[in-house]
Parts: sequence; structure tokens; C-alpha cells
Amino acid sequence: MTCLSINANVFIVLLVTAFLHRAAPASAVEPMLVKYLGNNTNSISEEYYLAVIESALKVTEATYGPYQLVFTQQQLSSERKHDLLVDGEKVNVDRLVGFPSQKGPRKGLIRVEVPLLNGVMGYRILLIRKEDQVRFSSIGTLDELRKLPMGFGKGWEGHVYKFNGFSVAEPLNMTMLLKMLAGRRYHFVPLSVIEIDDDYEIDGQRVDELVPEQTLLLYMPLPVYFYVSPKQSLLADRLTLGLKYLQENGQMERLFKTHFGERLMRLHLAKRTLIELTNPDDDGSLGVINHKFLRDL
Repeated sequence: MTCLSINANVFIVLLVTAFLHRAAPASAVEPMLVKYLGNNTNSISEEYYLAVIESALKVTEATYGPYQLVFTQQQLSSERKHDLLVDGEKVNVDRLVGFPSQKGPRKGLIRVEVPLLNGVMGYRILLIRKEDQVRFSSIGTLDELRKLPMGFGKGWEGHVYKFNGFSVAEPLNMTMLLKMLAGRRYHFVPLSVIEIDDDYEIDGQRVDELVPEQTLLLYMPLPVYFYVSPKQSLLADRLTLGLKYLQENGQMERLFKTHFGERLMRLHLAKRTLIELTNPDDDGSLGVINHKFLRDL
């Protein structure tokens, strides 16, 4: 990085810092109510998103005034989440996976223009039956892998896998996804490296035969953004300003390492065979990722 680019970044940070510390309007008495909906069964992921929202709200407090963050967790369909976000009463901010689009579940929502995970959501490890590890250890290419049927959650990025030639079954929820994998309806389920667990339960019982695969790593370009209710444009402006500040001063990267660093280190990502997929929705906004950074995880 050149001295010119470093100075430019420093100038941006200082400029944003100065703006953040302007006196809040005297009329800003009532706290801004921020209602975040979590629907991820992985608590570490939700803790990260909450920490990012909280930090973005905190650093903008001098400009926008006090806030109250309310967190609820509920498993909802994409359509239902969209309706709740548009209404803005029960929830006014959520995070959604995928490239910006005005089609389907994102139509009418305000996208906060700062990606939250720098593309890491696109790295996937396969959840398999333990007895099948030998079979997967012999796979080294996309052509070999897509010969095996896979399972994926309804409403997730199943269309990306179909585009890449996979046969995809899409159960309605995670419980059914696991039951069908354990029942040999398909061979694997690709899950994000920040979400895959070491152990899984079905109906409250630990399932020892379902384990993370040890040798492969899939990648597709896949961002994660916060989306805000169209009735809450001020909240969208506040989160945009706060997230840009966190991004420029390195605080977002520190939050990411705090929540996911140990987990990613245990997965030995750099030692795995990398298989890249094409995302038909890719608009280039993530750029071309340099996989060499996996060595530092």
C-alpha cells in the first residue's frame, strides 16, 4: 500500500470521526429504537452481528442521539421476514445473505452499503456422515463432487449450487435437513465456515455420525449486508455511517477475529482442497478474493 493511500484512509477516518462527534440535536431525547431479528441457530454468528450493530450505534451516538437495541430470535421464511421488515413495527433491521437485488425478498428494503464478513460467508465446509470421510478424501474437483446429491435449506443459496450442476434437495428447515442427511437421502450439506458446528442434535439427541468433512473447502462469492425497513431511513443512514467508521479504523476486523478467529483456525482452511463455484448473481461488488489470506486464519 502506498503512502498516498494510507494518508487517504487516515483522512477518511479523521473526517468521519469529526462528523461523529458533532453535538447531537437538542431535540434528540427519545432513544432510537433498533429492532434486530435473528434467525440463525448458531449463537456465535448472532453475537457477532449484534456486536457490530451495537458498535455502529455507539460510535454514532454523538450525532444521532441515544438508542435502544432490541433483539428477537425467530425462524421465519424469507417472505415473512420481508413483510416484517417492510412494515418496520416488530423488526426494522436484519442481515441477509447475497448480492444486492431489488427482486424477491429484498424488494423495497434499504441495504446498508457495507459488507459484514468480507466474503467469508462464501467459504463452505461439508457436513457429512462420518462413515463417508474416506470417499470425500478422494475427491479433488468440482466435477467429482457434483456427482453426489446434496441437501440445502429452503430459501438459502440452493440456486447457486443448481447453477453449478449439483442435484439439490431442499427441506424446509434445519431439523429435516439433518434427518434426511442421517437417513442417506443425500451425501452432504454445505455450511458456512462461520456457522458449521462440531456436533449436531436431532430432536434433542446428539447425532455422532454427522461430522464436518476434513479435506474440502468450497467457495462462492457471497456477501452479507444489513437491510433496514423503508420506514427507517434515518436508521439506515446511522448504520451506514457507523459501519464505515468501524471498517476504516479496523474495529470490524477485530470484532470478526474475536468471534470467529479460534473457530476458523481449528478448521485448517488453508490445508484443504479448494473448489470454486460460480455465483450467477455476482455483480462484482466483492471484487476478486485472494484466498491466500486463509493462511493467516
